[in-house]
Amino acid sequence: MMRAMLLVPLSFVVGGLACRYWLAGAPAAAAAGLAQPVAVVTYWQSFGAWMWLALFIAVAAASAVYALLLRAALRGEYAGARAAVRDACIASALALAAALAFPVIFSSDAYAYGAYGAMALHGIDPYAHLRLTAHDPLFAAAIWQWGNPPPVCVYGPAFVWIASLVVGALHGCGVAAQLLGLRILASLALVACAPLLYAAMVGFPPTHRVAAAIGIALNPVAIWSAAEGHNDALLLAVVLAGFVLARRGRLASGAFAIAASALIKAPGLAAAAALAAFEWRDRSRFARVVAGAAAGALFVAIVSLPFEWGVRNVLVPHGHYEPQFSAQYLLARALHAVVPPALAVPLGAALVLTAAGALACYGVVLAARGTREGALYMALGLWLAIPNPYPWYALWILPVAFIAIESRVAWMLVLASLTIVFRYLPDATTASNANVNAIVTLCELALPFAALRFGAGAAARAPNGRPQGSVASGPPGKP
Repeated sequence: MMRAMLLVPLSFVVGGLACRYWLAGAPAAAAAGLAQPVAVVTYWQSFGAWMWLALFIAVAAASAVYALLLRAALRGEYAGARAAVRDACIASALALAAALAFPVIFSSDAYAYGAYGAMALHGIDPYAHLRLTAHDPLFAAAIWQWGNPPPVCVYGPAFVWIASLVVGALHGCGVAAQLLGLRILASLALVACAPLLYAAMVGFPPTHRVAAAIGIALNPVAIWSAAEGHNDALLLAVVLAGFVLARRGRLASGAFAIAASALIKAPGLAAAAALAAFEWRDRSRFARVVAGAAAGALFVAIVSLPFEWGVRNVLVPHGHYEPQFSAQYLLARALHAVVPPALAVPLGAALVLTAAGALACYGVVLAARGTREGALYMALGLWLAIPNPYPWYALWILPVAFIAIESRVAWMLVLASLTIVFRYLPDATTASNANVNAIVTLCELALPFAALRFGAGAAARAPNGRPQGSVASGPPGKP
């Protein structure tokens, strides 16, 4: 299996070579972006499409291998479970290294992360939306990408502390090294997610546990997102560590850790709520989960007062709701033909959010009954509710798919985590082509929904043809 796994990093090597080949003919319009410490492909018109094509080649080739690896894992075609997890971690690390070697990226988020960390080091509140006047090369690079003042920080204080430690430790090495430090940290977090998810699924069939470890570590979009430095891998690592504690009987501690992950990014609170839903039938266990999650949420609320101030006084007064590249966006465009333009967006958003909420509530009901598939519907509802999904958001839903991999909905979530790569295309080229935007959104949504009709759910069933175990309770046969 290791030989097959190595095809994933090889795919990223091929994509990186194609990117470097096309970069030789870069137009003058891209020169300023290429001169930055880390080049971000942003509105490079037709040349941006070539850069995206290089990434698409890597992701598409790796996805074909990824599908075969998942199929092999579910069929038990490995020498040993722990060896398979180890091999997945090695292949993931190599793939991440190949992705880090790409000459361009498609998101400026790493610059914002670095700026927030540097702001903390300079005694500047990253939640206050202030102009940066201090002399710092990292500030200058972030301002070029984001403007001045940069966007207000939307992450928890723990992530700001982490970013400040990384950029502070690498301050004398230059901006490129500081950003690389953040990217390597996210990459290490993704590799750590494989053994954590394997451990969190104790009691599940070994084939499912191995498939889960491979599924998170070798998912091509997850690899690229971590290599770009997105903090979602850090969030997921903390959440999975909390689930490991919960699965080992430390329910309150596990729930506390999961809720406290919101100090990095807010979606961790949803994971804590999902854990509580699955423990509903056992009131003693449910009470311990709720107590731990409540304590974690209270801890987050106390520590995050500056963040809450920024949301209340900066984001809410100056922000506006604008769905893009999502189900809300598609429905709003369709409604333009039948309702006034001013009503199309709020009506489209309301209809989709209602449907997404219904899916999530259905998932909660299933979870409360002890049905693992409930987690899938909660994740699907969350995915459809996001007004502007980005590729790195796929890390929020990807691990959930392996809880009930025998379901077609699980394969839909896996496929959604891959087709979201199309989201990079509009920002890489131009933001003004409405037809391209609609096609991109259809590729993101229609292809995953096809898995509901043509998915291979039956092939992924447990040996007895029925799901085994439960998400939050102990292994089969144990209380």
